[in-house]
Amino acid sequence: MTNRRIFTTLVSLAFLYIASPFLLPIVMGAVIAVLFYPMLVRLENKSVSTSVASALLTFGITVIFILPTSFLVFFTVKAALQQLQALKAAQVHGEGIAFFDSILSSARVQGFMKWVTDYLPLTVEELNSTFRDWAGSIGSKIADFLGGVISYLPGLTLALIVMVVSIYFWLVDGRRLLYFVRRHSIFSSQQTEKLIRTLEGICRSVILAVLLAGSAQAVIEVGACVLTGTPNAVLIGLCVFIASFIPIVGASPITLGVGIEQLFEPGRQTQGMVLILFAILIAGVDNMVRPLFLRGSANLHPLLAFVAALGGLQMLGFLGVFFGPILAAFFIATIQVITEVD
Repeated sequence: MTNRRIFTTLVSLAFLYIASPFLLPIVMGAVIAVLFYPMLVRLENKSVSTSVASALLTFGITVIFILPTSFLVFFTVKAALQQLQALKAAQVHGEGIAFFDSILSSARVQGFMKWVTDYLPLTVEELNSTFRDWAGSIGSKIADFLGGVISYLPGLTLALIVMVVSIYFWLVDGRRLLYFVRRHSIFSSQQTEKLIRTLEGICRSVILAVLLAGSAQAVIEVGACVLTGTPNAVLIGLCVFIASFIPIVGASPITLGVGIEQLFEPGRQTQGMVLILFAILIAGVDNMVRPLFLRGSANLHPLLAFVAALGGLQMLGFLGVFFGPILAAFFIATIQVITEVD
């Protein structure tokens, strides 16, 4: 028996080592399969075979959701990278950056700098130079990060392919896995069913919370940009959608940055104030929509959801924004099952 366990452990570790580059896409495929499982049941009720229904759903998910989202993210990153590289090139050639120059030359900023120099051993010129260097450094770091994303594109494409294939097989063979879990679970049959139902609800609520919150923020920001005549409204909206996945920071730097930029543009002070007000509204929407779904079927406290999303982002990368809250909510459900009185 001991030799069998050792052999099984070694084989399992070898398999996990080989499959480790694609474990996250495979798990993400499982989460998406759970999200669309009710549609699979509906198709089966209409006398469509499981394999055909799974293929149709996988094709629809890929064409309607995965491919458009991937292209939007790619073109958004590419466009943002081009803008940052143009700003970086202008700074290198000594041409300056009009946006930063307009801020530094405004009467309010100059007055603030003169007030600072009254209390600190600095001159206005030194503050101007420090601000320009700081802004250029941040732009360079963001440009390097976006360039790294572009360089990882082949690997990301392969991961997307693995995720799409895994969605199909999770839909086709998901019931077999559930049967195996029910048969070999360390919990009672009632507790196992409760955990399975809880995990299903968690996957749906977390995915919907992240996507709906990001979509709502992007739509509001695009509407605000169109209303105020701000250029690049679609690009700004896409950036807001992508940034909304990041815990703590979210889309606030983008929405506030756009408002501040317009505020310092000549003759656009009113539009800038409107965009800043919309930025505050967008932050409120994020704080309202996301906890609403996470406290629903996931029954996840906002503080725990916040810590889980941030920790998932740090440990697992972008997909950790989804997996962190899912693991946290499942952890809470498991504790409740263990501690409940039979």
